Amino acid sequence: MKAAYWDTSCVLALYLPEQISSQASELASVLKGPIHSSAILEFEMTFAIHAKESRGEIPTGSSGRVLSQFQTDIQSGRFLLVPLGSDIKSSAIEIASKILLIAPPVFLRTLDGIHIATALKLGSPELITADKKMADSSTLLGLKTRLLKKRATE
Repeated sequence: MKAAYWDTSCVLALYLPEQISSQASELASVLKGPIHSSAILEFEMTFAIHAKESRGEIPTGSSGRVLSQFQTDIQSGRFLLVPLGSDIKSSAIEIASKILLIAPPVFLRTLDGIHIATALKLGSPELITADKKMADSSTLLGLKTRLLKKRATE
């Protein structure tokens, strides 16, 4: 069976405390094989982790350790990162047209469109995300989607 595709929001929750961290960790422990994602995951993780440190959400100096662990996990095969090729670029452009031309349109972010295009290219059985717009778009495009839900704030 092919592995599920993970969006950055859910991978980030494996490394830093997020509202969905327990759900993501539990899911990662039961799924077989490497976590599939796009090569853009490395860039998104780097920016997100540094931003969290800059905003004081994680201790000063911890971003380097977290990113080092993430790179070690990539090298060990925990992640299968798909390069951003011309086939994925073409698919992402098609997705933008489809999603924006439906009524009402879904305003999907560029990198989310690239993630969806990559998941479609891989023939992933499921896309795992914490982003509702991405989940809605994925479902409209025929992907089975698992939305990890954040707790309601009090």
